[in-house]
Amino acid sequence: MHSSPPAALSLLALLALASQPCDAQQSRPRWYRGNTHTHTLNSDGDSPPDVVVRWYKSHGYDFMFVTDHEFITDVAPLNAALGTDGKFLVISGQEVTQRVAGATHPDGWRQAHINALGTTTVIRPFGERNIARDMTIAATYSRHVAAIRTAGGVAQVNHPNYRWSINLSDLVTVPDSTLFELWNAHVFVNNLGGADSAGNRMPSTEALWDSLLTRGKLLFGVASDDSHSFRPEEAENPEATRPGRAWVMVRAGSLTRDAILAALARGDFYSSTGVTLRAYSADAREIRLEIEPSNDRRFLIEFIGRGGRVLATATGTTARYTMNGSEGYVRARISDSSGRRAWTQPVRAN
Repeated sequence: MHSSPPAALSLLALLALASQPCDAQQSRPRWYRGNTHTHTLNSDGDSPPDVVVRWYKSHGYDFMFVTDHEFITDVAPLNAALGTDGKFLVISGQEVTQRVAGATHPDGWRQAHINALGTTTVIRPFGERNIARDMTIAATYSRHVAAIRTAGGVAQVNHPNYRWSINLSDLVTVPDSTLFELWNAHVFVNNLGGADSAGNRMPSTEALWDSLLTRGKLLFGVASDDSHSFRPEEAENPEATRPGRAWVMVRAGSLTRDAILAALARGDFYSSTGVTLRAYSADAREIRLEIEPSNDRRFLIEFIGRGGRVLATATGTTARYTMNGSEGYVRARISDSSGRRAWTQPVRAN
């Protein structure tokens, strides 16, 4: 498993930017489906890059990032062979495989991986064997996010519950507008949280996200594959991390590297494991959404605010929430009757 907004922008300004009608930011925007976390034989995936890219192209994706560990896969030949202007795009990146020494952790270290989306040079983890022994997790996150942004990329905190590694205190200083992997489709990352035999409880990744939002942080929630397994013989293996299980829908004016990165950085996307939105709009007064109906599936729409509290619910395929100013923030979670979900980004209630 192994470009950022200017620093002078306030949290309120960032939230307002994220919730502006998209036509004010770009011309003729549309939704593009993509994956932000993918591995190939260049690190610990099981297939070469062209096989991996061909899978995503043939399964209806518009873009994907290749994020091998400490390796930048050259996407130019992949785009030359498989890319199509306005229809399919491969973007470079890296998973920075940071570990931090932790004497009380069963492994002896905790995992603090972070994706560098859109970068073209390797960002090295700190420490011998990628184990930082004189830094906190919070410090590694802050320094890696800064390095990723300096390199022209977008940072994404990966699978915080992997090996039960990340606590709320590790994340409270992560810079605003960083992406946060609230749902990672790898089979061993503990998205739902849980308690050990001593009763020590770790929250779900979604609850952790709400705790950060409640504290005034602006992190954008991502769902991704973290795919490693593409061989046909792995198709029925329940422990294989297959592609196509979680993705983002990005609203951008064009299918280009810069447009996709800019939309991710301002939070103009939603995340999904199988629910598709036909329409979505949000500002500081109101959120509206419409779900793409599908056969006999039924939908539950929940509007969630400060503390992870459910503020209102709706059924059917359309919903609207009007802010009253006391919510802190509002985001939507949509669940269908087969267990698939979608999550929208938080909007600050004035």
